[in-house]
Amino acid sequence: MFRILFIVILILSGYKADARRKTETVFLNVNGIERYYKVYLPKGYDRKQNYPLVFILHGGGGKAEGMVKLTRNRFNHLADRDGFIAVYPNGFEKGWNDGDRDTLAVARRLNIDDVGFFDAMIDDLDRKLSIDRNNIFACGISNGGFMAQRLAIERSSVFKSIGVVAANMSTDQQEMEPANPVSVMFICGTADPLVPYFGGPVMVLNQERGEVVSVDKSVQYWKEQNECSVLKEESDFPDLNKADVCTAHKTIWENPENPNVRVVNIRIENGGHTWPGGRQYLPKKLVGNTNRDLNACDEIWSFFNSLKTD
Repeated sequence: MFRILFIVILILSGYKADARRKTETVFLNVNGIERYYKVYLPKGYDRKQNYPLVFILHGGGGKAEGMVKLTRNRFNHLADRDGFIAVYPNGFEKGWNDGDRDTLAVARRLNIDDVGFFDAMIDDLDRKLSIDRNNIFACGISNGGFMAQRLAIERSSVFKSIGVVAANMSTDQQEMEPANPVSVMFICGTADPLVPYFGGPVMVLNQERGEVVSVDKSVQYWKEQNECSVLKEESDFPDLNKADVCTAHKTIWENPENPNVRVVNIRIENGGHTWPGGRQYLPKKLVGNTNRDLNACDEIWSFFNSLKTD
């Protein structure tokens, strides 16, 4: 009944298979707090079929709807093309409780149960829609990237893989271990002015927001957790856009016993605190360059899609 009602609501609200199709907002009470997420069903959605879930997390200071704009609706287009459900969760007071990195963000200071929020969203989606609980993924930028890693560590039996953009690992996360392997993709810029690629304090508006380790050390952590000891591939992306003044290099490691467990690092040389292929959401002098040689949405979904289980 819940599932049928949810679909009817989407239809009545103008959910049509044309250019006007959009994400729909779903409200959810979690621990006495009203939260919400936005959901996009792929074209031709059939409740008799189970669909993978892809959570797309905004950064600190952002909101769910802003993530749709930042990615230029690309995940929705990919959902239509390949058949998955795109979910844009909204953080508490524009942020995520990604751990003990610092207490300036409201969600961390109040110790909001954001892991519980994801548990509740997955259960809610499972009641209302036809989801494939064996193929659940998450990706995010900045604070959302840190949160995706917390989910991978604390819910390793739920999330098959994560994508991390403009976020290393915080020092407190390095002290934890997931119970199961979780494939990870990093996409980070070497000239990120907020989250330093080579480690150190996160700086937001001249305030320190906790310490992070380098991207290389973050990658090494996940390689060790996933036992990815085999260098599978190393290549440069074609420098298609000279005007972005940055280039990209990809390295892939895999587990020799299970090739479906992988760690990928896409290093954006001279890239900033940005989403490759996305909007330049703030001036370059504040967040740095946006790479135009690749689209992070395509890279992340291709990675997730390659890991799906039937």
